[in-house]
Amino acid sequence: MIAALIYWVVVVGLIVWGVWMAILSAYWAGQKQNGNIFFIAIMNTLGLIAGLLVWWVFNNQNWQYYWLSSTVRTTNLLGIVLICYVVLIVIEFFQGRGIKPATK
Repeated sequence: MIAALIYWVVVVGLIVWGVWMAILSAYWAGQKQNGNIFFIAIMNTLGLIAGLLVWWVFNNQNWQYYWLSSTVRTTNLLGIVLICYVVLIVIEFFQGRGIKPATK
């Protein structure tokens, strides 16, 4: 039971965080605040690392027993969310790089 609760809280949390960060990135792109977008890319990278750790533990039943003493059947949803994070991070990285104005 605890394993299922942890798994779904992480999946839903990553989805909500990713959507929120995509909205903020779009807003800051409209405001031309590229430094903020680059910082969000760094924060999303930390979220991706945490998600990969959860994916690694929950895709192996022996690891689930070791850490949580119960198991849960995983879905492909976490993998899809992690792929979306990679795409979002790449977009934010290139969008966050500030274009320096030409000097006269």
